[in-house]
Amino acid sequence: MRYEGRVFRPPSEAYSLIVQATIGCSHNKCAFCEMYKEKKFRIRNSRDVLGDLNIARATYRRVDRIFLADGDAMMIPMPRLMEIVLHIKKLFPECERVGIYASPTSLKIKTVEELRQLKEAGIGIAYLGLESGNEEVLARMDKGSTVAEIVECGKKVKEAGIALSVTAISGLGGKEHWQEHAVDTAKALSEMKPEYIGLLTLMVHEDTPLYDWVQEGSFTPLDPREIA
Repeated sequence: MRYEGRVFRPPSEAYSLIVQATIGCSHNKCAFCEMYKEKKFRIRNSRDVLGDLNIARATYRRVDRIFLADGDAMMIPMPRLMEIVLHIKKLFPECERVGIYASPTSLKIKTVEELRQLKEAGIGIAYLGLESGNEEVLARMDKGSTVAEIVECGKKVKEAGIALSVTAISGLGGKEHWQEHAVDTAKALSEMKPEYIGLLTLMVHEDTPLYDWVQEGSFTPLDPREIA
C-alpha cells in the first residue's frame, strides 16, 4: 500500500484496510486540530486509488473492512466515489463494510438518493464530527458549519440508511463555556440519534490557534477531574 504523510482513522477502524482516497482535510481550519496541517487537500487520481486496492487484493487473503481516508473522502465527486466503492465490491466480496469520514460540506453536496446509492454499493458507516453542540464554541473553533447544519447532515446520512458515528470533544468549551458545551452537545446528539457516539478528550497541540489561546490565557483547559 502507498501512503502519503500521517494517516488517521477512527478507533473502530483499527483492523480495517486503510486506503487514501483523498489527501488531507477539505476544511483544515479547526482551531484545535493539527492532524492534516502539513497536507494541502486534494482528491487522489482514481487510477492510483484503484491501483492501491489491486495491490491490497494481491497481498491480503481476506479483508473484512475498508476505510477510505484521509479527512473527508466523501468530498470525492459522486461518479468517482462510486467507481471506487464498486471496485471494492468487485475485488473484495468478503468485505462487510466500507467506512468513510464525512464533513458537513461534503454531505451538503450529496443528495439523499446519492447517499443511498453509496449505501447499496457498500458504504456502511460515515463518521461526522460535531465536536460541540454550542454555536459559540463551534464558531470560535472555526468548524466552518453551524450546529443546525451538522445536525441536518447527520439526519441525511441516517435517512439514506448509512450508519452514523458522531464525534464530540469533551472539554472543548474550556472552563469558560464548559456547561453550555456539555448541555448543547447532548441536545444535538439526541436530535441526530446516531448509531455510535465517539466522545474524545480535548488535547492541546502545538502549532494550533488553540495552543496560542492557552498560552495567552484566553482559553483555560479543564483538568482531568473536571472533564470526567
